[in-house]
Amino acid sequence: MSQLYASLFYQPEVTAIFSDQALLSYMIQAEVALAKAQAQVKVIPDSAANIIEQVGHNAVAQIDIDALATAAGLAGNVAIPLVKQFTALVKQHDEDASRYVHWGATSQDIIDTATILQCRDALALIEKQLQQAYQISLKQAQQYRDQVMIGRTWLQQALPITLGHKFARWAAALKRDLDRLHAMKSRVFTVQLGGAVGSLASLQDQGSAVVQAFAEQLNLTVPECTWHSERDRMVELASMLALIVGNVGKMAKDWSLLMQTEIAEVFEPTAAGRGGSSTMPHKRNPVAAASILAAANRVPALMASVYQSMVQEHERALGAWHAEWLAIPEIFQLCAGALERSCDVLEHMQVNAEAMQRNLECTQGLIMAEAVMMALAPKLGRMNAHHLVEQACQQAVAQQQHLKTILSAMDEVNRHFNDQALDELFMPASYLGNIQAQIDAVLQAAQGE
Repeated sequence: MSQLYASLFYQPEVTAIFSDQALLSYMIQAEVALAKAQAQVKVIPDSAANIIEQVGHNAVAQIDIDALATAAGLAGNVAIPLVKQFTALVKQHDEDASRYVHWGATSQDIIDTATILQCRDALALIEKQLQQAYQISLKQAQQYRDQVMIGRTWLQQALPITLGHKFARWAAALKRDLDRLHAMKSRVFTVQLGGAVGSLASLQDQGSAVVQAFAEQLNLTVPECTWHSERDRMVELASMLALIVGNVGKMAKDWSLLMQTEIAEVFEPTAAGRGGSSTMPHKRNPVAAASILAAANRVPALMASVYQSMVQEHERALGAWHAEWLAIPEIFQLCAGALERSCDVLEHMQVNAEAMQRNLECTQGLIMAEAVMMALAPKLGRMNAHHLVEQACQQAVAQQQHLKTILSAMDEVNRHFNDQALDELFMPASYLGNIQAQIDAVLQAAQGE
């Protein structure tokens, strides 16, 4: 990602986790943990593991990254040349210890384990962002639970809702994301160690013991068996991130539409230089929504690559595994960026209650047609009531009159409702169904955590 665009789409801390230097650090961490695990079960000498650990502390600073990048292009992955450079660094301290670097492992063991460590740290940051977005949405659901606005279906005015209900629905989606995240961790954060074909034959009868010790060193779970070419863990992780991006993308779509000039019910927060136009001084563009929606547009394409990468050949794959290296980091970075911008807007969203009231009234009562129909249905039958109110709506539109005016002149209506009762039927706040109960349920679910 260009540095010029990184601040628009990414989040700095997660981006740093997926930097080249960070990847090398995670790979060295995996190599050191492997040596310590093997010394623990007496596969290699303790002295060798100690030297490997000591050299590992400052190894990344001594790695020739330019040479590594060139060599990776020839080798097919970065682990092969990294192991060579790391072994050379260990050899400078102790030649005997250098013989035990990368003992019994294959390149994919180190790259996959490093990737899992990378993803675990990045997901910890995303979880904090997700929790923040959830808590803000809960707060706003409570604050705006009685702020009546129009609900829209197929981009048309439908029935009254409240802004708090919209926030509650967003909060409920974010909670589902949090639940998925928590349930996924033990399955996904799993160590990888299988050797050339997953059998760890080079470790003879110590393979399982080394895997157990390796996982303990890194605080990862132990897999039942090697998963070199079974990539469902990575797909589950990426899919969960894609769901988060999709959920915040839905929110951004909502508030960007509510920001349209003719609607003007909510606005993104203001700041110097934010949301302006290079030519139109009056513009107030939804720039956060633009970034989030761009992520929601990009992530599905990346997910297609990740899903395709599941279909791999035999014990180790050609190309499919490699495609993850491009897709997974970007999905993480786009997710973190989208969440960062969502938290800002959710927290500081500007609400225009007057515009909400104006928009409730702009159809001259048509939005309350269902309320009237349902009130008449027990007396006339549902289909008869529907037909009557539909005719009244058509007449109101044709004559540009308020629907209540048309209905009040109908004998079928006057027979059952006086003026006061009809007035009450046209109060949007009186036709909110179980919205308040739904908001309560969302708030109570948060209390149960």
